[in-house]
Amino acid sequence: MRRLRILQIFNRYRHFGGEEGSVYRIGDALQALHDVEYFLTSTSEVLGGAGWARVQAPLKALYNGPVIRQLERYQAAGRFDLWHIHNVFPVMSPTVYALAFKRGIPLVHYLHNYRLCCVNGLFLNHGKVCKRCMHGNFWPAFLTYCWHESRWESGLMGLIVRHIRRTGVFERVSQWIAISESQRALYLEAGMPAGKIRVVHHFLEPGGPPLPFRGAGDVIYVGRLSPEKGALQLLQAWRQVGRRDRTLYIVGEGPDRPRLEQYVAQHALGNVVFTGFLKAQEQAVVWEKALFCVVPSICLETFGMTVLESWARGRPVIVHDMGALPELIAPGQTGLIVNPERPEELAVAITGLLENPEQARVMGREGRRVLEERFSKAVWLAKMEAVYTAFGA
Repeated sequence: MRRLRILQIFNRYRHFGGEEGSVYRIGDALQALHDVEYFLTSTSEVLGGAGWARVQAPLKALYNGPVIRQLERYQAAGRFDLWHIHNVFPVMSPTVYALAFKRGIPLVHYLHNYRLCCVNGLFLNHGKVCKRCMHGNFWPAFLTYCWHESRWESGLMGLIVRHIRRTGVFERVSQWIAISESQRALYLEAGMPAGKIRVVHHFLEPGGPPLPFRGAGDVIYVGRLSPEKGALQLLQAWRQVGRRDRTLYIVGEGPDRPRLEQYVAQHALGNVVFTGFLKAQEQAVVWEKALFCVVPSICLETFGMTVLESWARGRPVIVHDMGALPELIAPGQTGLIVNPERPEELAVAITGLLENPEQARVMGREGRRVLEERFSKAVWLAKMEAVYTAFGA
């Protein structure tokens, strides 16, 4: 295949997260075979202002003329063969799609979430899985104010996504990329043509050997501290475990931290440590103490990068049976899968691995083998080349 010129399009969120990290990791990997540049905007540009700028923010979410004109100039100068769209909300506006269709620019659209089927992108409504809007009627989102606890924001986002859906975007994008079979199935249920969407799992390069085990063997959670990530459910299970000779490390930051710390104080869980955000080297120190990792999400996760990161360090993973997480895990071989509705089941799984550290180490080694075999950069690049070939790029 010839060397393509690819433009990665991404609106950054207010806080750095896994999706943004994936965008840069994808761009870096593609540089081996193609020329990649970025067109970036930031949510803070419209929501970080005050006065008239803040009043204009909703209008820019519907149509942002200056950004679209800038993108046109970018395309004219760079003559890109295709665009990789990752996220256009809220700054770029849906007009990005219209511009690409008008100019005949092929679009490869990465689906990092469920935004085109759900205003909050999570299929989660006040702590419960909800798919009422997936077919394009977003009135339930307005009624239940399921995004940012705001009817105004939920309604506005519903209007924007409904407008995008009405342009025929499902059919007109050259290729949609789902990052799991679970995600693909949900988008097919929402009406996306089967021939337009294929699965390309994320990849991870370990960057070194598995980390050594130090200490008695603790438990680690790594991720954003927000309700959908299930850290509260993990604390409830940890309380049932009742082990005072082991520590649960909560690595990450987020809006749910005060509630989680309150729960820990209320129940006198002295062996829970909130580390906050840690850089890679600092995080490695905590991983060395950990026997395994827990991913207790209560939403329909589109993938599970923490699973790959845990395997890279030679640690198995206990996951909730939600979204894409169970399709990554071979139960009893690379980790364990438990019912998210039953905290006691998670407690039993945690206790079982704490009492059988050798089993955890064996599963961790198998996870590392699976990572290197199925989720390598080489495997990912081959799948991406197949994507481009499929529509004649």
